[in-house]
Order: sequence, then C-alpha cells, then structure tokens
Amino acid sequence: MKNVFSELVGFDNGTMYSDFHLGSGHGLSKEEQLLRRIVYGSNEIVVPLQSIGVLLLLEVLNPFYVFQAFSLAVWFAENYFNYTIVIILMSLFGITSSIVQTRKNQLNLRGTVMSSENVRVLRENGFFENISSKELVPGDIIELPRHQTTLLCDAVLLTGQCILNESMLTGESVPVTKTSLPLNQVLYDTKECTHYTLYSGTSIIQTRCYGDQPILARIIRTGFLTRKGALIAAILYPPPADFKFDQDSYKYIGILAFIATCGFIYTIVSKVSRGITASDVAIKALDIITIVIPPALPAAMTVGKLYAQARLKRAQIYCINNRVINVSGSINCVCFDKTGTLTEDGLDMWGIVPCTNGIFGEAETDIPKLQNHPLFEGMLVCHSLTLIDDKLCGDPLDAKMFESTKWILEESDCMHVSENDVTTPMVVRPSEDASKETSEIGIIQQYQFSSSLQRMSVIVRALGSDNYVSYTKGSPEMIVSLSRPETVPQDIILVLKQYTTQGYRVIAMGRRATISQSNTEISKLLRDTIERDLEFLGLVVMENRLKEPTTPVIAELREAHVRVVMITGDNIQTAMSVARQCGILSKEECVVNVNIDSEKRKEDRPQITFDIQAPQSVKLNSQNAGFTMTEDIERGTANCNYKFVLTGQTWRAIREYYPDLIDRLCLHSAIFARMSSDEKQQVILELMRLGYYVAMCGDGANDCGALRSAHVGISLSEAESR
Repeated sequence: MKNVFSELVGFDNGTMYSDFHLGSGHGLSKEEQLLRRIVYGSNEIVVPLQSIGVLLLLEVLNPFYVFQAFSLAVWFAENYFNYTIVIILMSLFGITSSIVQTRKNQLNLRGTVMSSENVRVLRENGFFENISSKELVPGDIIELPRHQTTLLCDAVLLTGQCILNESMLTGESVPVTKTSLPLNQVLYDTKECTHYTLYSGTSIIQTRCYGDQPILARIIRTGFLTRKGALIAAILYPPPADFKFDQDSYKYIGILAFIATCGFIYTIVSKVSRGITASDVAIKALDIITIVIPPALPAAMTVGKLYAQARLKRAQIYCINNRVINVSGSINCVCFDKTGTLTEDGLDMWGIVPCTNGIFGEAETDIPKLQNHPLFEGMLVCHSLTLIDDKLCGDPLDAKMFESTKWILEESDCMHVSENDVTTPMVVRPSEDASKETSEIGIIQQYQFSSSLQRMSVIVRALGSDNYVSYTKGSPEMIVSLSRPETVPQDIILVLKQYTTQGYRVIAMGRRATISQSNTEISKLLRDTIERDLEFLGLVVMENRLKEPTTPVIAELREAHVRVVMITGDNIQTAMSVARQCGILSKEECVVNVNIDSEKRKEDRPQITFDIQAPQSVKLNSQNAGFTMTEDIERGTANCNYKFVLTGQTWRAIREYYPDLIDRLCLHSAIFARMSSDEKQQVILELMRLGYYVAMCGDGANDCGALRSAHVGISLSEAESR
C-alpha cells in the first residue's frame, strides 16, 4: 500500500496498439461496464449553473462594493443624497450587467457542452445495443454512424477511415482524416497517435470502410478526462492570473489608502482640538476616506469592460475572457505565427525542381510537363485531401499542389481492392484531356502529417500492379536526412537558399520504390519502416504573399516600442525573408543565426556557433566568423542592433545543453523557425517568465498551446474554439 493519491487515467495509458484490437469482435459485459462506470463516472461534462442569488452575493462581496456600502452609509448620515443616489444607480447598473453577462456565459457554455444521444455499443455476445452516450465507459467498442454526428468521447479508430471537423478543439475548420490503428506491438502515445484518435466534441463529416463492414472505435477517455473535458475544465477553473493591471490597481488603492489614513488622522486631531462633538468628528473623518478612494471605481471598471466588449464585437472579434481586456493595455511583446497570420492563407504554386540521380534539373512552372518524373507522381498522391460532396477538401497547400497536376481525385470503385485492404482507398487518375501514359493510382495507406516529425507519408499502388510504393513529403531538412546520400544533390543547400531567401515556401519529396509486402502486412507497417532510405525526388516551390495589413501593423507596434517576434514552423530563410519584408527585422539590424554543430563537441555537449549577417551599412568590430560566445557577439556588434534567429532543433539543444543562454536568446531573438506546437508554447512561457506581457497571434492548430499560454491569445480562425 502506497497510501497516496493518483490521478485517474484513461484506457490508453500504457496500452499497446494490439491491445486495442483484442476482443474487437466482442465488447464489455454489462457487469464490467457497470464497474468501470463506478470508477470513471458518467460520460458527461457537467457545467455548474449558479443561481441569480449566488451570483448577486458573489458580486456584492467584492471588496470594492463592500467599501462602497460603507461610503453610502457615511453619506446618508450626512444627508448627502444626490451624489449617493447617482452612485447607487451606477452600482446597480454595474452589478446587473456583470450578473447578466456571467449568467449568459454560463448558459452558453452549458448549451455548448451538454449533449446526449444514443450510441451503438458492441456487447460481449457480439451484438450491438443502443445505449445513452452518458453510459459509455473507457474500453467500450462503439460503431460510428455513417452520417454526420458529434463525438461525445475520446476513442481510437479500429477499422475504416474517418474524416472529421476538429475546429471545436483546434480552430481549423479544414477536414482532418483519421486512419485505423495498425495491429502492432507498439505503445500508444497520446501525442504521436493523434491521427488514429477521435476526440470528443469533434464532428464526423464522413466515414469509409470496405464494403458494409461497421466502422469501430474503442473508447479511451470519457467526461472531463477527454480533450474537450480538459478544455472546459480550464474555462471553468482557470489558474490564478497575476496580471500587471491587477498589481497596478492594488498599488493605486494602497497609495490612496495611505493618503486617506493621513487625512483621517489629521481630521481627527484638528476637529478634537477645536472641541467638536465626537459624532461630528467621526463622520467628517470617515468622509475623508470615502472621498479619497473613488466609490464609483468598480462600476466604472464594469462599464468599461462591457463597452470594450461591444467595440470588439462590432469589429467581429469574439472575446471569450473579458479579464484580458484590461491586461491588453500592458502588452509589451507580440508573437506572430507566419503562414496564415502574417502571410495569406492560400498558397500559389510557383513550380517544381526535379532531381534525378542526385542532380537537380531545371525548375519547371508548368507542372504537367514533368508527369513522367516520380516527383509528379508524389504530388498526385502524397497529401491528405478528401472528397466531401464531390468537392476537394483538405489542407490548402495540398490542394494547390494537387490541382497543379490537372489530375482528378476520386473515391475508389473497389474493383482493384481486396478484402484485406484496411480501407477503401482514394484513387487519382488523369483527366480526360491529360496524357494516359500513367495508370490510375490508389492511395492505400496514409501516415498523417506530424508537426513534431515535420513530414507525412503515403503508400500507393498503381492499377494492375502488385508493387507498393511509398512517398514522403515534408521539410527539406527532414527529407534530406531520411534520404540516401547518393540521391541528394550536393548543391541542395545553395538551391534551397536561393528560393527561401526570396520568401518562397519550399517542401521536399522522397520515395521508396519497392515495398514487398502483402495487403494484410501493409496496414501493420510502422512509419519508421517506410520513412528511411528514401530516394530524394526534388523540391516543390510555393508562393506565400504578405497580407495587406501586416506591414502597417508591425510598423505601428514597433513605433509603440512593443517587441515583435515571429514563431513559425517554416524554413528559417523563408521566415527571415518575410520578416525583412514586413519590418520585424529592420534594414539596420544585424541577424545572428544561432546554430548547433553536433559533430563538434565541447565538454560532452554539441558546439554552439553564431553566424552574423550584417547589412552593408553596418561595420562590425570583428570578423564575421567563429563566434562561439555571446560576449563575442556583443563585442562584434557593439555599434549596431542585433537579433538572434534560430530553429527548433537549436532551441531544443540549447534548452538541454546550454540552459544558461535561454534568457539571453529570448531577450534578443526575433525569429524562431521550424518550431513545433510544444516549442511555440515553451517560447511564450519563457518570455512571460522574463517579465514580458505577451500576446500571441496565430490561426492554426499548431498555435493552440501558445495561444492559451499567453496573457492574450488572438486567434484569426473563424471557429469559436478558444
């Protein structure tokens, strides 16, 4: 017996992939389901609804209103009615407005959260039974409906394929494809297995499976243990926030209280020395306190917040936390995502740079001209696009890339798919006016994009062929590291820099030409198995233009001495180019690129190096090479401003091996590139720890953690998820 409390965990804790499939033909017995319901409780997220009386009591017990009641009593004792009545009316308006707003928010939250419907659950006898979603427990196997519905629990997809709208959790309304969990002896990891996991609160758009087989999922979390439950819990019970506005208001009240105390003592002494009666002395002395500390302050603050919310609403800005309205005035650091925030949401195809036998060919802007190159085939299949009501849906980057090929995406007619295939694949085929040299290609297996892995992969098979081919698409740095050295051009760095310094977005493609596996084994392949020893195929170059308001907004922030930082998942050269265009990096500032050289080690840790790129108008005090210490940086740039730029890889290494440099880097950095969602959040927290009051502006799922961690999170998404 340990005699300690331990947190309740879901069914996914310490579970192997294969364990989820155990007993997939038979569900839990009613007895076992009842025992688990005793442990986990009902599958519902209860939002407490406070009565009007409780809300009124909580509001009037505010220290400001308690002091106000004292002030009103003193004024009534002095027969001072006019101003007293005005204050009473203002206070009643402020209290009423606050109660109405709080009650409205609680009702809206409850209406959004509380839902229940019948679900088909697999029983131990192998038959399905309809039960209420409130009775679901972790371990239950449910059948997903073919039609649109909202999930009410977190579950792992066992069979078929599912297309979801996760905007409730991520803010991105782009359809997300989930694939079934492979039957492998691998430990389930919450972060790495998101593409197999269905989350509570998300909407099923479409499901697919071979023939008429049911689409099954095993429940792993219910109630407040789900992703949606954690989000609602954070809203209901937010951590205490020590905002600068609150600190300043307490200081303000403290100074006023000191002045009032001095006046109080002076009044008593002067009145008593003149022989005035005790009752008059008490009233006059107390009156000094009520005058020095403004009794209308709480009502004025409430009215100010309501007015600010109304102005935001007129500007089509939805505010879910009115506490941050006050602290917004203290913001002195704003962090921006790049793609979709500083730049346009849509990308335009510029062209491709094919690679054959380790040598780059000429860049081609007319994509169909290279349809016999394997890079063209990779562009056809390596994406997560899907068809919803015969309309192409998915990531805008994938859509632009596929549309440039002039091919057609269709759902398979199953004519060349065996029963052992996990799902009915999507197929691509030439359009009627395109060349028919390449046959129809089926997308058999997808490994969804992961921001931490910086890549996605697919396994495909051409019509009439027994050979499986895999394609992997991702950041050039990642694809190069996974490719065979002889297939990677020696001038890859120069070519990549040529495009990224112009602000283009560049992704790379690789493939494994032969995968000798049977149909049943394909579904069990780990992505590590196919994402290695790749043949490097070339680069896909896309244009990403600045939004029209970006440059004026950045200029206004810098003029107000608000620090501006870019935190992006894109290439560092592209990020620097965009930063120069919009003004995050000025023409007079030196750029110090922070790198980690793993091959050179110092004291059992990788060597850190600094490369200074100075504008022509700036003369450095020392040579632009070999900087190894931050002191060298400061000596070399003593007569100019400098900004650090670094990648997520460098950030991770510095956090592990050089933690003493984190503060210096955060104080002087302008660009963080190739950052994952967790790393974005880490940067925000480090800036806050240094005393900055940080606003984060982003638009995608990759920014959620940072948006919630910052003092003020500004989501440019149209979905009301944050």
